[in-house]
Amino acid sequence: MRVQRLHHHFAAQVTEIDLAAPIDAEIVTAIQAAIDENAVLIFRNQQAMTDDAQIAFSAHFGTLQKSITVHREDTQRRLKRPELSDISNVDAQGRRLAETDRKRLLQRPAQLWHTDSSFRDPPGRYTFLAARILPRTGGDTEFADMRAAYDVLDEATQARIADLTVHHALGRSRELAGAPPLSPEEADNLPGAIQPLVRTDSSGRKSLYLASHASHVVGWPRPEGEALLQQLTQFATQPRFIYRHQWRDGDLAMWDNRVTMHRATPFATVEERRDMRRTTVADC
Repeated sequence: MRVQRLHHHFAAQVTEIDLAAPIDAEIVTAIQAAIDENAVLIFRNQQAMTDDAQIAFSAHFGTLQKSITVHREDTQRRLKRPELSDISNVDAQGRRLAETDRKRLLQRPAQLWHTDSSFRDPPGRYTFLAARILPRTGGDTEFADMRAAYDVLDEATQARIADLTVHHALGRSRELAGAPPLSPEEADNLPGAIQPLVRTDSSGRKSLYLASHASHVVGWPRPEGEALLQQLTQFATQPRFIYRHQWRDGDLAMWDNRVTMHRATPFATVEERRDMRRTTVADC
């Protein structure tokens, strides 16, 4: 297994490993060390990856969360295993979905800066995203290093935010993106969660914990809290903190939601197909 850094702050590509085959404890330990250091890993040449293999690989790193779509009864799932989230614009026959299709509308928040499952308790630890069908151009994914952003905050801001907590709700990002609101089933099963604004990793390094799901700072007046969250998000998503990943056939990305944010970038959804499959493990 070879690990090569892609950005001066974070992110690395991993080659000379087949994740579709069983991996032993030594390899799991090596991958764990690589994700701890780099926060984002891009595994190249994983064309043999199946849905079952992706789920099995993900399970080495935590307890798998079920897709939030299992809580929505008005939208039919294309992928049958509940651990898989369907990040695509295709139907069960591989045809492009209409722009007005509910499943496409529900994906609008993906283009906002976010952290997967921050509205859950426990939230998401690692996400795994496999590229199955890629558009000819566009559809990149951008990642922001929240550790590097925290490191260069002025001391006054670090002190101000040190002990703050934030309420995260799926409905907040839906509202911001103009996506369909939560269904009654989603509202019952995904009520939101309170998360720290600053997290500390196992090495003692601190990072910002932000997302488009972040609705308000607990105990603050709403406008003041929203202004702070917006200010910090703008600061943390400056170009110097961002790695933009241009997908290749066979790529599988793994990232640490606790120390990064990410967002999807547009592509020609009317002409092109994009089939991506996501698994997420819980931070517990």
